[in-house]
Amino acid sequence: MATSDTATANVTDAASKVKKPGYTNPAFRAMGIPPLRIPSRNWMIFWTVLTVSVSGIVYDKRQQKKITEKWCKAVEPLSQEKLAFNEKPRKVTVFIAPPPSDYLDTSMTVWRRFVKPVLFSSGVDYEVFTEEKQGLIRAEVAERIRQLRRELLEQEVELKRLENERRLWSRCKTAISKGLNFVKASEELDEEQEKILAIKYKTEFDYRNLLGVYLKNPNRDLKAVSRDAMVSDPTMAGGVICVGRGAYKEYIDGVHEGILGPLEAPKKEEAAKIEEGTQSVPQEIKEESSAEPKPVVETVEEKPDTPAPVDSEESPEVSKPVPQRYIYPNEYREAKFPSELSSSKIIREVESQIPAIYQQPILVLPMPNLSGFLNIPERIYRFYRTRYVADSFCKATASCVLQKVRPFSSSIDLDLAIAEEADWPKKWVEQGKEKGSEWVSDLKGDDRVLNLLSVFESSQID
Repeated sequence: MATSDTATANVTDAASKVKKPGYTNPAFRAMGIPPLRIPSRNWMIFWTVLTVSVSGIVYDKRQQKKITEKWCKAVEPLSQEKLAFNEKPRKVTVFIAPPPSDYLDTSMTVWRRFVKPVLFSSGVDYEVFTEEKQGLIRAEVAERIRQLRRELLEQEVELKRLENERRLWSRCKTAISKGLNFVKASEELDEEQEKILAIKYKTEFDYRNLLGVYLKNPNRDLKAVSRDAMVSDPTMAGGVICVGRGAYKEYIDGVHEGILGPLEAPKKEEAAKIEEGTQSVPQEIKEESSAEPKPVVETVEEKPDTPAPVDSEESPEVSKPVPQRYIYPNEYREAKFPSELSSSKIIREVESQIPAIYQQPILVLPMPNLSGFLNIPERIYRFYRTRYVADSFCKATASCVLQKVRPFSSSIDLDLAIAEEADWPKKWVEQGKEKGSEWVSDLKGDDRVLNLLSVFESSQID
């Protein structure tokens, strides 16, 4: 019985191992095509998973392309508007910061794929400012506003000086005109006038008036004017785009620092830097400095022509430190609003006449960047739904181009893109709190400054 059972089992195994004939016909056999068989279960699972995965990626990429083209076509008519030969297009300032614990290329990819094409299609000019260290955007914005304040103060002083000179000259002119009739002859007056005209001719002489396309050109004296300088409403000029919650925080802090802070760095910060520098000096150097000075031999002329190679690891490049704050959030209430910024409703730059950067509307784009091994399922889910991120970014950029503006609301707009903070690594946030990072601290503002701001509203676009 055992032998018969074994034989039966072998026959069953052999029968199961026999391949199914599959589908074929004489034409296929003549061409050498083997019989067509249905794949096995494992191969079916593999090809199904692979097909679904690749199809999801291809579909998402195609939808991203369609969405980008849709919003580019929506703003394309603006680029077809005619400009005068001396007229510059509207210009937007873009601040880009890298995500926490990541590289700047991550944010630049979002800028190149979803924001830049819409601006390019609309014909809007842009200026990009990037940072790789926290605080650079804040320092840049604050310095621009401080420079504007200095120029306004200098302009006020210059206007007063010119007014005084005009009054003095008018008095002298009347006195001279009355007295010269009795003192000087007409020939002497003609000589003085010729000298004045000669000096004026030398100062105003320009070879462009004699050569090239400027010769007999009635438009040669016209200066280039920006469209932003022609608007009567500052919210219709330019614009500011902040890519990332961190960039937005630094921008708001920079606006407050530039407006409410002093024009020069506080002395207490310089003293603190000096104290830190003295504390970091080793004890050996202090002992050597207290000893008698030794003669120094100058060897400048004895330097070899080919200097020795320098190891980059031993002597790394020293990057410039980030400028410290001129004012802190807890000092906003005590600070006085500068008089040079309250003299007019619209504050314009002295040379270009463009409204100040803080009077231009703001657009905040959240930077979705989730990291971590445990977040892989969520990252995969977001990867296959990138088309929704593309739509929100392109739509928001279109609202900036089409100038859909509303006033700034401190209760709502201080929390713009706050959902991005949920993606920040917890360890990075803890380290930031220990080091006093600007990004992890609460964003605070002063109503005197916030009332001057405005934001772009993407919900106003259908």
